[in-house]
Amino acid sequence: MPDASPAPPAWSGPGIIQSFITIPESSKLSQATLEKWLDEFYVPALIATGVVTSAWRFKAANSDFEKPLMSIYKIPELRDVQGGKLQDIKRTSDLFPTSGPLEDFVVSESRILALEQLYETTTQPEDAATTIIHAAMEPGEDGEADLDAWYREEHNQQMSEQPGWKRTTRFNLLFQHRSDAKVSQRLSFLAIHEFGEGHKIGKDVEPLDPMTDWTKKAMSEAKSIEAAVYHKVKYFGKAKDDY
Repeated sequence: MPDASPAPPAWSGPGIIQSFITIPESSKLSQATLEKWLDEFYVPALIATGVVTSAWRFKAANSDFEKPLMSIYKIPELRDVQGGKLQDIKRTSDLFPTSGPLEDFVVSESRILALEQLYETTTQPEDAATTIIHAAMEPGEDGEADLDAWYREEHNQQMSEQPGWKRTTRFNLLFQHRSDAKVSQRLSFLAIHEFGEGHKIGKDVEPLDPMTDWTKKAMSEAKSIEAAVYHKVKYFGKAKDDY
């Protein structure tokens, strides 16, 4: 008898769910209807479970970016997600063109990530940012330790010196899923750089000046990089209460 498949690693500790939604041109669902469903039904239902404590909706600064709509859901204990406590949240609605689920009308991608590092020079409120830089990377072979060291020993400090910077939070990928048949490029490391008033960020991510040798090495050795600027649209839950 063959050996049983090993159990997946247990998730624990804080993290986030990151959700990207793209509405195809052929879809009968409008962005306004999608946002109404998110704001009035789906996100409040997530927060009502107690598994999600805070949530944010973002819109890409560059309208041509392939993932224009992003949401982030803060999870104090990832064990609750792995235990299925969000699985019963409805993804259908009377607002939709038919009785089918959301995925009948959009392409969605979800990533579940565990907290790796919180970097602040002064303590910030939870809802501190108006704009974020989303920077996801897949390191080259055996490059995980060097990429982590680059952040801890150089890049975090560099980023903290930029106008309007509030905080950098780093995560490690646990799971990802797309609603269509396409295979997602694995991006194991995520950094979210938060900025407030006075930032000098444009619609696209630009390298810091000067670009150090270590930065050039990290970028050139990465298998893949996904970087984009997002503006906050709405916040929910604890973040709203703290505002």
